[in-house]
Amino acid sequence: MKSKTLLFYYFIILSIEVYAEVLFLQTSNSYLIYVTKPLLMPILIVWAFLFAKEQNITFNKTIFIALTFSMFGDIALMLLAIIPGAFIVGLICFLIAHIIYIVLLRKLHPLYFSAILAKPYLITPFVLYGVLLITFLYGQNHPDFIRMQIAVIVYAVVILTMLLMAFSCYSKESRNNFLILFSGAVLFVLSDTTIALSKFSHLFTDKQFIARVIIMLLYGIAQFLIVKGYIKLHKNSTIHS
Repeated sequence: MKSKTLLFYYFIILSIEVYAEVLFLQTSNSYLIYVTKPLLMPILIVWAFLFAKEQNITFNKTIFIALTFSMFGDIALMLLAIIPGAFIVGLICFLIAHIIYIVLLRKLHPLYFSAILAKPYLITPFVLYGVLLITFLYGQNHPDFIRMQIAVIVYAVVILTMLLMAFSCYSKESRNNFLILFSGAVLFVLSDTTIALSKFSHLFTDKQFIARVIIMLLYGIAQFLIVKGYIKLHKNSTIHS
Protein backbone atom coordinates (compact mmCIF):
# COMPACT_ATOMS: atom_id res chain seq x y z
CA MET A 1 0.00 0.00 0.00
CA LYS A 2 1.24 3.49 -0.82
CA SER A 3 1.47 6.15 1.88
CA LYS A 4 -0.95 8.45 -0.03
CA THR A 5 -3.66 5.81 0.09
CA LEU A 6 -3.25 5.30 3.82
CA LEU A 7 -3.19 9.05 4.37
CA PHE A 8 -6.55 9.27 2.60
CA TYR A 9 -7.97 6.74 5.05
CA TYR A 10 -6.44 8.67 7.97
CA PHE A 11 -8.27 11.86 7.07
CA ILE A 12 -11.50 9.96 6.39
CA ILE A 13 -11.31 8.45 9.90
CA LEU A 14 -10.44 11.88 11.33
CA SER A 15 -13.47 13.43 9.61
CA ILE A 16 -15.75 10.69 10.97
CA GLU A 17 -14.28 11.16 14.45
CA VAL A 18 -14.94 14.91 14.35
CA TYR A 19 -18.53 14.19 13.27
CA ALA A 20 -18.79 11.65 16.10
CA GLU A 21 -17.82 14.34 18.63
CA VAL A 22 -20.75 16.51 17.50
CA LEU A 23 -23.07 13.49 17.41
CA PHE A 24 -22.10 12.61 21.00
CA LEU A 25 -23.17 16.04 22.27
CA GLN A 26 -26.48 15.78 20.42
CA THR A 27 -27.41 12.20 21.25
CA SER A 28 -24.97 11.09 24.01
CA ASN A 29 -24.03 8.22 21.68
CA SER A 30 -20.27 7.71 22.02
CA TYR A 31 -19.87 4.41 20.16
CA LEU A 32 -18.60 6.03 16.97
CA ILE A 33 -15.93 7.87 18.98
CA TYR A 34 -14.83 4.59 20.56
CA VAL A 35 -14.39 3.10 17.08
CA THR A 36 -12.62 5.97 15.32
CA LYS A 37 -10.50 7.79 17.89
CA PRO A 38 -8.22 4.87 18.84
CA LEU A 39 -7.56 4.21 15.12
CA LEU A 40 -6.00 7.59 14.33
CA MET A 41 -2.50 7.19 15.74
CA PRO A 42 -2.01 3.53 14.64
CA ILE A 43 -2.90 4.55 11.07
CA LEU A 44 -0.50 7.49 11.30
CA ILE A 45 2.26 5.21 12.59
CA VAL A 46 1.89 2.88 9.59
CA TRP A 47 1.71 5.90 7.27
CA ALA A 48 4.93 7.32 8.78
CA PHE A 49 6.69 4.00 8.22
CA LEU A 50 5.58 3.85 4.58
CA PHE A 51 6.35 7.51 3.97
CA ALA A 52 9.85 7.20 5.44
CA LYS A 53 10.45 4.16 3.25
CA GLU A 54 9.36 6.12 0.18
CA GLN A 55 11.75 8.90 1.18
CA ASN A 56 14.56 6.34 1.35
CA ILE A 57 15.33 6.98 5.02
CA THR A 58 15.16 4.70 8.04
CA PHE A 59 11.95 5.00 10.04
CA ASN A 60 12.77 6.53 13.42
CA LYS A 61 11.34 4.23 16.08
CA THR A 62 11.15 7.17 18.48
CA ILE A 63 8.30 8.57 16.37
CA PHE A 64 6.49 5.28 16.96
CA ILE A 65 6.86 5.77 20.72
CA ALA A 66 5.61 9.38 20.59
CA LEU A 67 2.56 8.44 18.55
CA THR A 68 1.89 5.42 20.78
CA PHE A 69 1.77 7.64 23.87
CA SER A 70 -0.48 10.00 21.92
CA MET A 71 -2.77 7.04 21.23
CA PHE A 72 -2.88 6.23 24.95
CA GLY A 73 -3.67 9.90 25.60
CA ASP A 74 -6.50 9.76 23.06
CA ILE A 75 -7.97 6.68 24.73
CA ALA A 76 -7.69 8.23 28.20
CA LEU A 77 -9.48 11.43 27.14
CA MET A 78 -12.05 9.35 25.27
CA LEU A 79 -12.93 7.60 28.54
CA LEU A 80 -13.20 10.86 30.47
CA ALA A 81 -16.99 10.70 30.63
CA ILE A 82 -16.75 7.26 32.26
CA ILE A 83 -13.57 7.71 34.32
CA PRO A 84 -13.15 11.32 35.58
CA GLY A 85 -9.55 10.66 36.65
CA ALA A 86 -8.64 9.73 33.08
CA PHE A 87 -7.85 13.38 32.29
CA ILE A 88 -4.64 13.35 34.31
CA VAL A 89 -3.65 10.05 32.66
CA GLY A 90 -4.19 11.62 29.24
CA LEU A 91 -2.22 14.67 30.34
CA ILE A 92 0.75 12.51 31.35
CA CYS A 93 0.64 10.52 28.09
CA PHE A 94 0.68 13.65 25.95
CA LEU A 95 3.32 15.19 28.20
CA ILE A 96 5.59 12.23 27.45
CA ALA A 97 4.79 12.47 23.72
CA HIS A 98 5.78 16.15 23.70
CA ILE A 99 9.01 15.44 25.57
CA ILE A 100 9.86 12.82 22.94
CA TYR A 101 9.15 15.36 20.18
CA ILE A 102 11.42 17.83 21.97
CA VAL A 103 14.26 15.31 21.99
CA LEU A 104 13.73 14.46 18.31
CA LEU A 105 13.61 18.10 17.21
CA ARG A 106 16.57 19.06 19.39
CA LYS A 107 18.74 16.60 17.48
CA LEU A 108 17.79 17.96 14.05
CA HIS A 109 19.50 21.34 14.30
CA PRO A 110 21.24 21.70 17.68
CA LEU A 111 23.24 24.75 16.57
CA TYR A 112 20.09 26.63 15.55
CA PHE A 113 18.56 26.12 18.98
CA SER A 114 21.70 27.50 20.63
CA ALA A 115 21.50 30.53 18.35
CA ILE A 116 17.88 31.15 19.40
CA LEU A 117 18.80 31.00 23.08
CA ALA A 118 21.36 33.73 22.40
CA LYS A 119 18.54 35.98 21.13
CA PRO A 120 15.93 36.39 23.90
CA TYR A 121 13.58 38.39 21.66
CA LEU A 122 12.95 35.21 19.65
CA ILE A 123 11.82 33.37 22.77
CA THR A 124 9.62 36.20 24.10
CA PRO A 125 6.48 35.38 22.02
CA PHE A 126 6.46 31.78 23.31
CA VAL A 127 6.84 32.88 26.93
CA LEU A 128 4.25 35.63 26.52
CA TYR A 129 1.70 33.19 25.08
CA GLY A 130 2.14 30.86 28.05
CA VAL A 131 1.93 33.68 30.59
CA LEU A 132 -1.23 35.13 29.03
CA LEU A 133 -2.92 31.72 28.90
CA ILE A 134 -2.15 30.83 32.50
CA THR A 135 -3.08 34.33 33.69
CA PHE A 136 -6.42 34.04 31.89
CA LEU A 137 -7.10 30.65 33.47
CA TYR A 138 -6.32 32.01 36.94
CA GLY A 139 -8.74 34.85 36.23
CA GLN A 140 -11.48 32.30 35.50
CA ASN A 141 -10.98 30.85 39.00
CA HIS A 142 -12.30 27.48 37.86
CA PRO A 143 -12.09 24.92 40.71
CA ASP A 144 -10.67 22.21 38.41
CA PHE A 145 -7.87 24.52 37.30
CA ILE A 146 -7.04 25.54 40.88
CA ARG A 147 -6.85 21.86 41.79
CA MET A 148 -4.61 20.99 38.81
CA GLN A 149 -2.75 24.28 38.38
CA ILE A 150 0.76 22.85 38.81
CA ALA A 151 0.15 20.05 36.31
CA VAL A 152 -1.35 22.48 33.79
CA ILE A 153 1.54 24.92 34.13
CA VAL A 154 4.11 22.12 33.69
CA TYR A 155 2.24 20.88 30.61
CA ALA A 156 2.08 24.39 29.16
CA VAL A 157 5.84 24.83 29.63
CA VAL A 158 6.56 21.50 27.93
CA ILE A 159 4.30 22.02 24.90
CA LEU A 160 5.61 25.56 24.35
CA THR A 161 9.13 24.17 24.57
CA MET A 162 8.13 21.71 21.85
CA LEU A 163 6.89 24.65 19.78
CA LEU A 164 10.18 26.49 20.38
CA MET A 165 12.11 23.41 19.29
CA ALA A 166 10.07 23.25 16.10
CA PHE A 167 10.86 26.93 15.53
CA SER A 168 14.56 26.20 15.99
CA CYS A 169 14.45 23.81 13.03
CA TYR A 170 14.33 26.68 10.55
CA SER A 171 16.88 26.83 7.76
CA LYS A 172 16.86 28.47 4.33
CA GLU A 173 17.71 25.14 2.68
CA SER A 174 14.60 23.42 4.04
CA ARG A 175 12.14 26.29 4.48
CA ASN A 176 9.11 24.43 3.09
CA ASN A 177 9.69 21.39 5.28
CA PHE A 178 10.20 23.67 8.28
CA LEU A 179 6.85 25.33 7.60
CA ILE A 180 5.16 21.92 7.56
CA LEU A 181 6.70 20.98 10.91
CA PHE A 182 6.18 24.36 12.58
CA SER A 183 2.58 24.61 11.36
CA GLY A 184 1.91 21.23 12.96
CA ALA A 185 3.45 22.35 16.25
CA VAL A 186 1.36 25.54 16.22
CA LEU A 187 -1.85 23.59 15.57
CA PHE A 188 -0.99 21.18 18.40
CA VAL A 189 -0.56 24.12 20.80
CA LEU A 190 -3.88 25.62 19.65
CA SER A 191 -5.61 22.26 20.08
CA ASP A 192 -4.30 21.86 23.62
CA THR A 193 -5.12 25.50 24.37
CA THR A 194 -8.72 24.80 23.36
CA ILE A 195 -8.77 21.80 25.71
CA ALA A 196 -7.59 24.04 28.56
CA LEU A 197 -10.14 26.75 27.75
CA SER A 198 -13.01 24.26 27.44
CA LYS A 199 -12.15 22.50 30.70
CA PHE A 200 -10.87 25.31 32.91
CA SER A 201 -12.84 28.36 31.75
CA HIS A 202 -16.38 29.38 30.87
CA LEU A 203 -15.49 30.26 27.28
CA PHE A 204 -17.11 27.14 25.78
CA THR A 205 -19.78 26.50 28.41
CA ASP A 206 -22.62 26.56 25.89
CA LYS A 207 -20.45 25.72 22.87
CA GLN A 208 -18.85 22.40 23.71
CA PHE A 209 -19.46 21.04 20.21
CA ILE A 210 -17.31 23.87 18.80
CA ALA A 211 -14.52 23.06 21.25
CA ARG A 212 -14.63 19.35 20.42
CA VAL A 213 -14.47 20.01 16.68
CA ILE A 214 -11.57 22.45 17.06
CA ILE A 215 -9.64 20.14 19.40
CA MET A 216 -9.81 17.00 17.27
CA LEU A 217 -9.52 18.66 13.87
CA LEU A 218 -6.43 20.65 14.82
CA TYR A 219 -4.94 17.71 16.72
CA GLY A 220 -5.34 15.26 13.85
CA ILE A 221 -3.83 17.65 11.31
CA ALA A 222 -1.08 18.69 13.74
CA GLN A 223 0.17 15.16 14.34
CA PHE A 224 0.32 14.49 10.60
CA LEU A 225 2.21 17.73 9.86
CA ILE A 226 4.71 17.21 12.69
CA VAL A 227 5.54 13.67 11.59
CA LYS A 228 5.73 14.58 7.90
CA GLY A 229 7.82 17.69 8.60
CA TYR A 230 10.19 15.76 10.84
CA ILE A 231 10.73 12.98 8.29
CA LYS A 232 11.39 15.50 5.50
CA LEU A 233 13.75 17.57 7.65
CA HIS A 234 15.53 14.44 8.85
CA LYS A 235 16.05 13.40 5.24
CA ASN A 236 17.37 16.86 4.43
CA SER A 237 19.78 16.87 7.36
CA THR A 238 21.01 13.39 6.39
CA ILE A 239 21.74 14.52 2.84
CA HIS A 240 23.69 17.56 4.00
CA SER A 241 25.59 15.83 6.80
